[in-house]
Amino acid sequence: MKNEKIVKEAKVIMGVTLFVGIVLLAVGLLFIQLDINLISNNKALIGLSVLPLSVAFVYFIKLTRIKKSSKKMRSIFIKENDERLVALNNEADAKTFKLLKGALFLTYCGYTFMVPEDVFKSVGWWILLIILLGSLFLQGMLRNAICKANSKDSNEE
Repeated sequence: MKNEKIVKEAKVIMGVTLFVGIVLLAVGLLFIQLDINLISNNKALIGLSVLPLSVAFVYFIKLTRIKKSSKKMRSIFIKENDERLVALNNEADAKTFKLLKGALFLTYCGYTFMVPEDVFKSVGWWILLIILLGSLFLQGMLRNAICKANSKDSNEE
């Protein structure tokens, strides 16, 4: 049952990322062909399409490997379902988030101190501020939502 869940999840992720990548690629090529300048450089849309198309390709390879040799893929199923390994991955993700949040804070402070004339005027400064404040507030909001979901699950049992 867990194997079917992993395959279904991989198919959904592959489909969504493939769709997004193809849309970005098509819009970028269309804008270049029709010489529409919605953004300053339409090649950026083509460049953005590389990431979702790469993710779709990786999930395609994963699904192909599952179909060809499901016994060899057993270790991947164990890694994705073992609670201890999932907890370790979550801990690593949390530490990564903390490091990125610290780097974002240092970038914001550095930009503010290095280019003080841009404070309150530059779009980049506002974007950094909004992302930084969003990361600080979103962490508490997500923690609260997870605690509520866990308490609902424990009450239902």
